[in-house]
Amino acid sequence: MYTLNINNVLIETWIFYTSVLFMKTILMIPLTGWSRIYYRVPMNPEDVALLGEKVRSHEKIERYRRAHLNDLENIPFFVIISFLYLLTNPSVNATIMMFRIYTITRIAHTITYCFLESASRILLYQPGAAILFYMTYSVAKHFI
Repeated sequence: MYTLNINNVLIETWIFYTSVLFMKTILMIPLTGWSRIYYRVPMNPEDVALLGEKVRSHEKIERYRRAHLNDLENIPFFVIISFLYLLTNPSVNATIMMFRIYTITRIAHTITYCFLESASRILLYQPGAAILFYMTYSVAKHFI
């Protein structure tokens, strides 16, 4: 029988950073929607009557949409694996630092992707991917 023993500070930290990441992802929804209205770019044929335009794409809106999809592809993995990582009895300071770095780089990645249109977003993606890999490896190793 496995007894759960998770440091309260780490649970509180996990809840905080998970909430920040969810809020960032949720805020992408109105950004994309309002941009469709602002640029008068309907997404569906039934929206054509509302905006008076034909269905088409717009580079700016596509960037917002792709940034949102990127969040939907990456953040759920962080939420799940970071919680499982807490079950390995990790170092408090190192874990807080990883959560902080992951969150900051995800926010910076989104800003870069949406507004700066720079390939530097790839550099911002890599620390988060490395953190996910490390936590996944640590969980697998701990429970073997």
